[in-house]
Amino acid sequence: MKTWFPLAAIAFFLTPFGMPNVTVADESSSSPLVYEGEEGIGKGKHIVFIANDHEYRSEQSCPTLAKILAKHHGFRCTVLFGINEQGEIQAGDAPVPGMEALKDADLLFFFTRFMKLPDEQVDLLVDYFERGGPVVGARTSTHCFNGQQGKWAKLNFNYEGDDYLGGLGEQIFGNTWHSKRGQSHYGGNHSSSSRITALSSAKDHPILSGVGIMHAYSGAYKSQPPTGSTPLVEVQVLNTFEPSDDVNEDKPKVSAGWTTDHYVAPSGEKKDARVAYFSFGAGEDLLDEDTRRCFANACLWALGMEDQIQADLDMSLVGSFVPTPFTTGALYRDGVKPSELSGWESEIMPTDHPLGGMEKQKMVRKVRTALKARPELKEHVAEKYPDLYGDLAD
Repeated sequence: MKTWFPLAAIAFFLTPFGMPNVTVADESSSSPLVYEGEEGIGKGKHIVFIANDHEYRSEQSCPTLAKILAKHHGFRCTVLFGINEQGEIQAGDAPVPGMEALKDADLLFFFTRFMKLPDEQVDLLVDYFERGGPVVGARTSTHCFNGQQGKWAKLNFNYEGDDYLGGLGEQIFGNTWHSKRGQSHYGGNHSSSSRITALSSAKDHPILSGVGIMHAYSGAYKSQPPTGSTPLVEVQVLNTFEPSDDVNEDKPKVSAGWTTDHYVAPSGEKKDARVAYFSFGAGEDLLDEDTRRCFANACLWALGMEDQIQADLDMSLVGSFVPTPFTTGALYRDGVKPSELSGWESEIMPTDHPLGGMEKQKMVRKVRTALKARPELKEHVAEKYPDLYGDLAD
């Protein structure tokens, strides 16, 4: 059944509503978050999620999908985050402890943006690709490294060397942030959303089994499917932020996801491995059940488990899911430790934590832009920060 929630329904962002449903293993712990499934088609399989982006709330998307795959389908799911010195989840540009989990991973779910990591952490990521592990990528993973120095500088999204053109993103997923040979924005972030549909040539692909029309709150990317890939879905920019039939006729449909059967590892060796990539997946996007199904099916396909994909596999949310708007430098839940997300009934993200970055003058313009499409949240922000956003209440 198709499920999506208008963003007005999650206007409780700024103040807690009741006691949060959180299971805390250890308040001081920043150890990897593990959801251990008990029974199901994924029993015995280990999926590692890396959530480390600045903007699109991968720290919300990844544990939400991990819970579904573990609870409903039996996978062991490890979620790794960017972690600051206080042991708290930091949205982007932070070290990612726990990369050792990749050593026995059967699949990597990769949702990152502009990372700079210690060499020893990159070493473990590179080792995964050198052994030809399958991977599912979301949104900004095509431009996953930026400013990386030293021996792994070739992984940066803007690397121009012929030995690894476009860095890890282009060599693994087939695109980088480059308007001519990769990706660029398409339509307006926060002012318009998008409708994502299957290509007629791909309607029978296992990943799209049971997947209907998807709605993404995250703005569209104009992407170019790499040579030899199998295009799956395309995106249509809407003139509205909520789901509608009001399409932007000036923006024809463009590609929004594909699969390939190989990639080039950092060593330069071609690896036969299943790859699926989609240009959406922000936290708010996972309010849509069809979007959750698409990503979960992609994980099964990448693992070679397409025979296990059924159109009615359970993709219902596990625990409480209260995503916050995507933007860079604000509107994230501040001070959350991975341990607070443990357990099936945990809240993602905990609403008793404040929204970060809201009080910074330099963020006001960005936050105001993000709030224009979210009227009820806008009123709450205006009440809480009257000096910065008070005029938004009118």
